[in-house]
Amino acid sequence: MLNRIEHIFETITDHYIIVCLFLSLFILTFVGVGNVFIAALLGLILCTAGFLCRPAKADLWIFIPLLLYNAASALSSWQTYGTIASGYASTQIIFPVLYLLMAALEKEELRLLKQLSTILAGMIALLGILQFVFGALQGSSGRLGSFLINPNAMGIFLVIGWFSLLNCCSLEHGAKGFLKKGLPYFEPIFFLAAALTLSMGSFVAMAAGILVLLLEKKKHASFRETFLYGCSLLAKASLGVGTGLLLYLAADRTDAPWLCLPLFLYGLAVVLCWKKFEAFLSEYSIMAVIISILGFAVAVTAAAARPNAIATFTERIEMMGNGIRYLTVNPLLGVGPYQWRVLNLYDSDKYFNTNHIHNVLIHVGVELGLIAAVMLAVIAFRFYRKRKSPASNAEFAAFLTHNLIDTSFFYMGITALLLLTTGEPKQNGRQIPAALARAIYGCFWAIFAYNLYCCLTNV
Repeated sequence: MLNRIEHIFETITDHYIIVCLFLSLFILTFVGVGNVFIAALLGLILCTAGFLCRPAKADLWIFIPLLLYNAASALSSWQTYGTIASGYASTQIIFPVLYLLMAALEKEELRLLKQLSTILAGMIALLGILQFVFGALQGSSGRLGSFLINPNAMGIFLVIGWFSLLNCCSLEHGAKGFLKKGLPYFEPIFFLAAALTLSMGSFVAMAAGILVLLLEKKKHASFRETFLYGCSLLAKASLGVGTGLLLYLAADRTDAPWLCLPLFLYGLAVVLCWKKFEAFLSEYSIMAVIISILGFAVAVTAAAARPNAIATFTERIEMMGNGIRYLTVNPLLGVGPYQWRVLNLYDSDKYFNTNHIHNVLIHVGVELGLIAAVMLAVIAFRFYRKRKSPASNAEFAAFLTHNLIDTSFFYMGITALLLLTTGEPKQNGRQIPAALARAIYGCFWAIFAYNLYCCLTNV
């Protein structure tokens, strides 16, 4: 027993960077749009770990624009508040550190990190379902926000987790041993939890990701194979999301919320029989076609459960129009973090009562300036120039689509999950000398220490 504990301890010590990155994702998932104090403490720990790790090899076309984005964000904060400890830079500056630490991992370590991150997302989905059922039985139901609080944020978090799961289960990034047997069972859990969020934007993002998967599949498969692959995906989504919708309707739209309990047990049966369902779809492809067609009824049901979805989308279009007006106020550094809401309160347009324009590129351009917005665009463009797995491309496409109509980029856990599950720093990367890497970590350490000092002294 003692030898086994020593072996586990040695394994953790040998892979301490993976442990640090995984725990960072765990922490960031629970801080919403960010907490300066937590980000500063976490940043200090990560930078300290970075001093000890092996030399990194990073894609500079992603790393440098990420640095410039945060520099522009910090300057915007300084211009507005006289300090960099306020605004987005105080929390988002942790992302370049995460990326640089990932750049020090070997291929197998990076694969393990992605699998662990996916499992964490799956466990959050499972706990969210249990939380929903418990709340319904207590008489307090509603759209699932769980640990991310916001249902829309929770929805895209689950969608990203699902695409990451597909990537982990693919031939290119296949899991081994226990993970190979256990990972597929998280797929219906993602679908069930996503349905409970009733996030239409997340469903649109999922559709965009599936479209990318089909386009990638068509590159090396016949039309028939691509069609059946798409039907299989939609059939699985229909069963999982449909079950989740029934669970939601029983809890929220009836006078007998206890009915969600037998539906929860049915959902559990779906999870346990998921591999058999996959085998059934593989053997009887016509059933995959039929079930995928019936999936339109699931889509109609979801839309009917959110009758205000169209009005919400129209309001977001108005919000984008309002934001575009402010792009020319201060093109270089923007109007400042969190200032758009104040400007919107006093302008002649409708007051939208939200902190962020529901289009991240426009919002960044308005509050942080066009330099920051261009850097984000460069990162996105570079991503698609890299050769990546179809599921990774689909995951990023879903994230990008969602950010054109929502604000998931500003949720620390969502962006961290995307970074840790799709990041390939060493691909097309350049070696960063150990001395330079330590100097970079040192600069970040000083920034995090300054932010922590400002928090403790209320500067």
